Amino acid sequence: MEITGKIKQLGLTEKEVAVYLAALEVGEGTITEITKAAKQKRPTVYLSLDRLEMLGLVARIVRGKKKLWSAVHPKRLKELADFRAKQIEDALPYLLALYKENKEKPVVRMLEGAEGVKTAYLEAYSHLNNKEEGLWFGNITFMIDHFPELLREYNHLLRKIRDPHIRELIFGGEKSKLWVEDMKKRASKNHYVRYSGIGEGFGTTDQLIVGDKIMSFSLGKEVFVVITESRELAKTQRGFFERVWKESES
Repeated sequence: MEITGKIKQLGLTEKEVAVYLAALEVGEGTITEITKAAKQKRPTVYLSLDRLEMLGLVARIVRGKKKLWSAVHPKRLKELADFRAKQIEDALPYLLALYKENKEKPVVRMLEGAEGVKTAYLEAYSHLNNKEEGLWFGNITFMIDHFPELLREYNHLLRKIRDPHIRELIFGGEKSKLWVEDMKKRASKNHYVRYSGIGEGFGTTDQLIVGDKIMSFSLGKEVFVVITESRELAKTQRGFFERVWKESES
């Protein structure tokens, strides 16, 4: 078991964990004994023991002129974890109030390059596990030529999700038309795909709308995606999508 990493989750440093484990091993020992077991420098052990004592993980014992250190029962780790969890639980109403207060403010991110594009697509796909409808509008030809692995990931995901709610408006020429025809044959009952001639002359772009997120991809010479999270902006983009959807061939 990789115990060091687990104990570090409580906010301890790797050196503090080493000193704590050494104190457990020694049982009740001097600073010299713990330093040797921890394989740390003596000043580091002094500082670590002070912090561990503050957290209630070790206790200082004085016997005559002799100063000893002893590890507290390991169940103290769980008590510490439970205490911190309770602190977060108590703070949660305040944090949620802040979250609600700022929810109307748009959050904008930009991811660049092929890896950024892949990350954004996978993020969009992950939302399809919810009951939110995904709206796609883009040039699929570029995806076929440059990101075929993402289309394979998409098709794999569609097979895993039961009854995904998706509408796709595709443009981009003959390859895109063929892709639409193939997708129509395999689409589930709430997955609709249309080819739109209105996209002719558009750039090599893609746009995904899911939940409150608008993901706008530029797939030309400069490859990047801008992710905007805003309820009102997403509502407006859905309105544009609905307009084009109605005007497109079924």
